[in-house]
Amino acid sequence: MSATAAPAAGPVQQFAVLAARNLRQARAGRSVGLTVVFPLAFFAGFMVVFRRLMADYGIAYEQFLPPAIVVQTTALVAMSACYMVAGDARSGLIARYRTLPMGAAVVPLARLVVDAARAAVAVAVILVAATVVGFRFTAGAAAAVGFVLLAVGFAVVLAAGCTALGLGARDPEHVYSALTLPYLVLTTVSTAFVPVDAFPGWLQPVVRVSPFSAQVDALRALSTDGADEAVWPALVWLLALALLFGFAAARSFRRSR
Repeated sequence: MSATAAPAAGPVQQFAVLAARNLRQARAGRSVGLTVVFPLAFFAGFMVVFRRLMADYGIAYEQFLPPAIVVQTTALVAMSACYMVAGDARSGLIARYRTLPMGAAVVPLARLVVDAARAAVAVAVILVAATVVGFRFTAGAAAAVGFVLLAVGFAVVLAAGCTALGLGARDPEHVYSALTLPYLVLTTVSTAFVPVDAFPGWLQPVVRVSPFSAQVDALRALSTDGADEAVWPALVWLLALALLFGFAAARSFRRSR
């Protein structure tokens, strides 16, 4: 009686296996700190230091700060994705994936779905803490859903860009360190922690066009006023970065060895 080869796994099964593996990797690495500990530490620190000061300027910091912490944390989640992808590339796992009979989209999709889940957890943690100190979604349930979707979407887009870097870098520690400076500049030179008017006049145009400012301002609008004109710049940035980073990630995956 002749033996027959087992049928090859389909794309859905391949995706499920890789996603489960990526989730285990995230749970064993830096993910817990980035999705739970760091957001809470940043939120508590900024609230303690700046809440009374910003109140003197008529800004309710418990409403102003949480969107900034959300954007900051989604960037950290994306950076950790870069670290994990670089580790996979260095170990030869990515090159092994390329030799297997699986669709080209399965590997990056399995990574990005897990990154989206990690970002969603981080957003939930921040919102729970923010609610405790007085943050409210005054624009209604639909705007609150839009808030979460926009935040997670931004994390996924940034993760795609970081994945492209991780595939090319191969050194997890070096690439993570290299991303730290852009992350600090983008979060600092934005409307994350202070209004645009608080910056010097020559720097204000840069702050206004920053993708981080666009995301933070959109999340603030969705939490207070609903989907007004502040959301459109964020969506434009999201689409532009998705096209750019998606192309870069696909190209890096094809070239990885």
